[in-house]
Amino acid sequence: MHRIWLEYGVLCFRHQKLSPTQQAQFARSFGELDVYPFMRASESHPNVIELVKEPGSQTNFGGLWHTDTSYLPEPPKATVLYAVEVPTVGGDTLFADARAAYDGLSPALRDRFVDTRGVYSPRLVHGQGGAYAVEAAQADLGARYGADPDCAEAEVEHPLFRTHPDTGRKSIYCSLAHTWRIVGMSREASLPVLRELDEHATADRYVTRLRWEPGTLAIWDNRCLFHYALNDYHGKRRHMRRVIVRGDRPC
Repeated sequence: MHRIWLEYGVLCFRHQKLSPTQQAQFARSFGELDVYPFMRASESHPNVIELVKEPGSQTNFGGLWHTDTSYLPEPPKATVLYAVEVPTVGGDTLFADARAAYDGLSPALRDRFVDTRGVYSPRLVHGQGGAYAVEAAQADLGARYGADPDCAEAEVEHPLFRTHPDTGRKSIYCSLAHTWRIVGMSREASLPVLRELDEHATADRYVTRLRWEPGTLAIWDNRCLFHYALNDYHGKRRHMRRVIVRGDRPC
């Protein structure tokens, strides 16, 4: 299963009935479990978080193209997501293959940024004025958005293109959600490049779509895939459970 996961990047299992502990046990077979820094863990397990969008909420969790917590020094290598309750229409997740997108870059663009590093930060979504922080404060969601200003505004450097430690394949790693700027460039000068890479990496030819059902379990490789949780089910409830698996420093 691990070999197939490395090949495809995302695996999906239908018709599962998992407790938080069982989900965490499955995730642990892929490595050491990690802790997400911006939300309280579930009372049922220290490595599980409950992702709930209530009918009255406007902002969803993960509603933009990104790889999970790429702003950490050692971002998670895998995310395991389980559907508890989903709307009958909407709430799908898109996945973009950043390996194929890297292969599809023009040689000139690849060569220009092959050894370039970016400054990654959670401030765009979790910092002061970030979308999640504002919504959490208004709706009292129980999340810790903004509770630790130092963490929410922290910066770390990672390559724009990373090499997968298990397969050796290169992929685009920067994103508009988590990459603040390119090292040696201002944010204003960086944005056109980041937009170009983001638009290329998430072009339709690299994207697949997962339709969730109650009991669906998915695991994806954050080292080579982007994902985007669609926010097209306003007025409906969506409840997911998430576990992340510890990764290493991108190189």
